[in-house]
Amino acid sequence: MKYLVQINLMILFYIFTNSVTAFGLNLEGSLKEGKFKRYVPPLAQPYFNESPYITTEARLVYLYNEIPKGFATGGGSINIFAAQVRLALTERLGFIATKDGYTILHFDNVLPDSTGFENISFGLKYALFQKPEEEKIISIGIRYEPPTGSLSTGGINLQGKGDGFLDYFLTGAKSKNKWGFQGSLGIQQALDTDYNSSFFHWHAHLDYEMFKNLFPLIELNGLTAVDDGNRTEISDFEGNDAANFGSTSSKHVVSGTAGFRYRFTKNTILGLGYETALTEQKDLLEYRTNLDLAFHF
Repeated sequence: MKYLVQINLMILFYIFTNSVTAFGLNLEGSLKEGKFKRYVPPLAQPYFNESPYITTEARLVYLYNEIPKGFATGGGSINIFAAQVRLALTERLGFIATKDGYTILHFDNVLPDSTGFENISFGLKYALFQKPEEEKIISIGIRYEPPTGSLSTGGINLQGKGDGFLDYFLTGAKSKNKWGFQGSLGIQQALDTDYNSSFFHWHAHLDYEMFKNLFPLIELNGLTAVDDGNRTEISDFEGNDAANFGSTSSKHVVSGTAGFRYRFTKNTILGLGYETALTEQKDLLEYRTNLDLAFHF
């Protein structure tokens, strides 16, 4: 797995250096004059659900997550404070740093309360297909998540151990008139498959411009373990996007989100939404409040 990481990092570095050298930086990316006119990024599960647009932006993220009573601790809560950075290198290529943050864990029973940092992740996103005149775009990407975090509780490491992850994803968008649709899917591959679990993830987003600059939205998100870890035996729980227990018995979880985005200015957009599990299996998600504020070029 060590060599797989090195090979992928070499590929990322090669694409980065050659693109910058050959084409020069283009910070406007997909949103430059004459390109795409509409940008309403997805809201829920921001660590996984990546927009296909190539942008330069900083996004502040806050998540409040209520833990189900059916979890081993009898409930609790998770607060995450994070920031994301994206940098358009050309009209088609972008650098992304989409996971970091400080997490506050509170459990009602069993496990002690804890605080710590999430892993970081970074990578590249490339627009394979784009038709700005029809508001269509499809992009692929890869992210590397090294084990940089410090989050743990009760002797269980939730971030910062193992060999990290690689996430391969495909994402696309289409908008017409006042409607916007985005969808993505990917594989988060644990590089130490005994220590951490690997996931298939998918996401769907629909928004509508009800009034000028106001976009009500709904989203669906799914996470399915494709290779369980071999580290903990907390039955039917894994951690969703907030942690990784390395559980021997992870399950499929689907969540739904309702909310809105509001564009304050041409370059500033706010998002607020309520997310809840739709499947009987909830993992760590009873419900979640998603809040973010993005400043883009």
